[in-house]
Amino acid sequence: MTQRKIDRKIKSGRGSGVRESYEPWIKIWDIKSSGVSHLVPGVKFHRTHHLLSNAERDYLLILEQDPSIIDIREQFPLLTQAETQAIASSLNYRHPVYPGTQVPVVMTTDFLITFIDSIGETRLAARSVKYRKEFEEASTREQNRMAEKLEIEAKYWAMRKVEWKLVLHENLPKVKIVNLAILRTYAVIPPSLPTDKNINSLLEYIAGCETDQIPLRMLLERAARAIFVEYMGVKRLFHHLLWKGRLEIDLTERVISLSEPLRVRISDSSFPLEPTIEVPRHA
Repeated sequence: MTQRKIDRKIKSGRGSGVRESYEPWIKIWDIKSSGVSHLVPGVKFHRTHHLLSNAERDYLLILEQDPSIIDIREQFPLLTQAETQAIASSLNYRHPVYPGTQVPVVMTTDFLITFIDSIGETRLAARSVKYRKEFEEASTREQNRMAEKLEIEAKYWAMRKVEWKLVLHENLPKVKIVNLAILRTYAVIPPSLPTDKNINSLLEYIAGCETDQIPLRMLLERAARAIFVEYMGVKRLFHHLLWKGRLEIDLTERVISLSEPLRVRISDSSFPLEPTIEVPRHA
């Protein structure tokens, strides 16, 4: 890596843009590693997310399902290098350099999130996503070095008055992650299904049922007959409304199963635009 290559990446748009136009600073083919990485087609924003670990993939599920979040930028660069160098110097830490060079690394934050807070204001939050075992299995020297890099990152965002937190994968709700992975497959469904008529009919039917008394499959079969929509269509619409928050369940209780009853509630708002912010709660 040379400074000239870095400058070319900046000029090409890496690390810039918002929503669909955002270009991650690091793309999975930039990393020569045997680690797990993922190219994930977005359902909240129609672009491909470049995720460098299973931990990042799982955290993306939580971010995508939160309706308060209006932008997700992964592998966000902490530019300029001169600024992170100055921060490192102020902390008396060595700034990381690219292997075999003296070129300072362009440090990154795993996720830069834009969300609407509880009073309707647009805010930013920065998150670094790691495994606890990374720290537990490292030597004392390696642990200290990881902590130094995280402190540089934290101070970079503090200087911008942006909340930064370290997210440990082991602290994420495991059952919720499994359920969100199921529901995410229904985030986008054929447009003929989520019509106002179909949605209102299904919500009215669900509201009149004791959903926790019969298996979910039976509930959906009865709903299909009641609202005159074929079973697979009702199944897709039901899961879609769970993903969108129009229907609510306890995602942390147990994994959704068609063979078991599911306690379902109608959302207090038809279009829940201002929920509690999930990002700090899971950080």
